[in-house]
Amino acid sequence: MRRFILSLGAALVLAAGPALVQAQGTKSVSGSITAIASDSITVKAADGKDMTFVIDSKTEVIAPGGGTKTKAAQAVGKGTAVTDVLKTGQAVEIRYEEAGMRADRIRAVSVVSAVPSASGPRAQTASGVVSAISGNSLTVKGSSAEWTFSIDDKTTVSGSGIGTAGQKMASEGKKPTISDLVHEGDSVSVTYRDVEGTKHASIVRVTKRKT
Repeated sequence: MRRFILSLGAALVLAAGPALVQAQGTKSVSGSITAIASDSITVKAADGKDMTFVIDSKTEVIAPGGGTKTKAAQAVGKGTAVTDVLKTGQAVEIRYEEAGMRADRIRAVSVVSAVPSASGPRAQTASGVVSAISGNSLTVKGSSAEWTFSIDDKTTVSGSGIGTAGQKMASEGKKPTISDLVHEGDSVSVTYRDVEGTKHASIVRVTKRKT
């Protein structure tokens, strides 16, 4: 798949070389975007923690389809902003400088990586097809098992079209629920933690809509 790198304030260029080596003194985290502006981005990490990073002119953004959006912007004499290529609900991996929480690189990814937590149960993932859904639970049937996950206001839903649907409801003064964004028959990947026998979903990513 072709990758495009956006250095904010400059044009997108094709990244044909190998992945960049992580700079000394930087860290990485994966999560789903919960808020984004021209100078900042907030993601919910796999451990459920919200993290906000500073975006500046040196931040690199790698996202599929970025080249097309850049050409369209250039055609009307405009630059490409980070909000043109990344949206709320999208899964990303962020390389950042811990001092100042500045985002060095933001890369769109298909799945948020599950990571262990020093203060709680390890994050796990399960994939399958949604067989039942309500306001506070989601049941997913895999190839050899079925799981029921608890859902609350800390659960993040991501996937194609999720950000658009959420923004539309917000503009209408409505707060989207899990059943507004995910439906029976959808294929999903769920990041969760097993706490005292209850599987709490931190991230629900829609990988394929029911056809």
